[in-house]
Amino acid sequence: MNNLKLFPGDTLYLKLYNFLKKDIEDKKILSKLPSIRKLAKDFNISIFTVIKAYELLEKDEYVASKKGSGFFIKNNRNQHIFYSEDYMANEDFKYNYFNENCTIDFSSASPKSNFFPIEILKDSINKILDTDGEKALLYEVPQGNINFRKTIVNNLKSFNIFTNLDNIQIISGAQQGINLLSQILIQSGDIVVIENPTYKGAINSFLNSGASIKKISIEEDGINLDELESFLKFNKIKLLYTIPIFQNPTGVTLSEKKKIKLLKLAAKYDFYILEDDSSSDIYFNKKILPLKNFDNNNRVIYIKSYSKVFMPGFRLGFMITPNSLINEIVRAKYSSDISTSGLNQRVFQHFLENNIWEEYTEKLRIHFKEKQLFLIEKLSNIDKISFSKPQGGLSFWIKLPNNITGEAVYFKLIKQGVKIIPGVVFSNDFSNYIRLSFAQCSLEDIDRGVEILRSTIEELNSL
Repeated sequence: MNNLKLFPGDTLYLKLYNFLKKDIEDKKILSKLPSIRKLAKDFNISIFTVIKAYELLEKDEYVASKKGSGFFIKNNRNQHIFYSEDYMANEDFKYNYFNENCTIDFSSASPKSNFFPIEILKDSINKILDTDGEKALLYEVPQGNINFRKTIVNNLKSFNIFTNLDNIQIISGAQQGINLLSQILIQSGDIVVIENPTYKGAINSFLNSGASIKKISIEEDGINLDELESFLKFNKIKLLYTIPIFQNPTGVTLSEKKKIKLLKLAAKYDFYILEDDSSSDIYFNKKILPLKNFDNNNRVIYIKSYSKVFMPGFRLGFMITPNSLINEIVRAKYSSDISTSGLNQRVFQHFLENNIWEEYTEKLRIHFKEKQLFLIEKLSNIDKISFSKPQGGLSFWIKLPNNITGEAVYFKLIKQGVKIIPGVVFSNDFSNYIRLSFAQCSLEDIDRGVEILRSTIEELNSL
């Protein structure tokens, strides 16, 4: 820890809490936390900030305090916390939220809060409380509110996805769904295939369950199926994890031809496919059907998150589970957090049934299509980078000149008030890539931020 420094002026205790918690979970701190005064001095932050972070670690049972002796690690801690997608992508401390001076945020792939339909949300909550009263605030059954699940089943029919009520599991965001499935499906030594690069939160979940990870490269139309089949011929896998629509971080969409072939491979070699769908609502031309739409043999476990483009703190989604896993998923859900907020479930049921969700996402699609086109225009002025135009989503995957790393760009940009995500956060194989998201940016931010990016790349390229 002595080699790590916070950026000047960082004083938020939650940031320090998350950093220390990760070090504890990774067993980088084994016995005792540094003294409050020492940590405050090392990180150039206030003693009060350290105290608050330590108190929260104690509250969450990561540490125990001994009067006059300090804070000691509790070795029996085994907690599963379901981070937001963006936090997991930024999980490395040096790429985390330790700089409040950044005014241009190309790192977050969730819309700004001023897009959230707050007034409609308030009206919906009031209607639900008037109708359901205190029932809306009680625990739901672990599988989820039955009326909400019925609405989801009916809504899925518009995608030609036909499933039963019992197969719908309500979850507190996509990360929880991935974690629950990892817990019950993966045993130590099982092989899980992932796209390379991909969402780091999923990788961590699989590794925590003892999986052996096999990376398969991504082409312009999705995962490389020739490479996959060559591996399958000699290896038995348990699960393949894919983000087939606007893949994170590449933005690539799996072609219909490859969707059909991938499902044939799953049947031939007997493995499950975990489909992670968090961004398919933000399409700019035509709606793209999920992989689950083509699944005739129940090989696809489909996870749909509403949180990514709605309100990240809302933590809501669902999973379509095979019959053989239903009971285990329900038990795992109960063990993790008993149930997802009943009020949130009722609110979103109201949104789906009254076309509020579709109207909201349509506004997002119109707004972000304009921003995407503007960003493409600006990025085209930067020499020696390359990128593809995604069919939707809120990010670009940018290849830098071979002599420039994403980390070098990151550290130079952060000093100028601009945040991006270097490619190594997603995979060590992509050191000269960056992910640029425009969800949080105004047109003015894009204009100014890309100009700073251009000059930074030119500077690094001249060294």
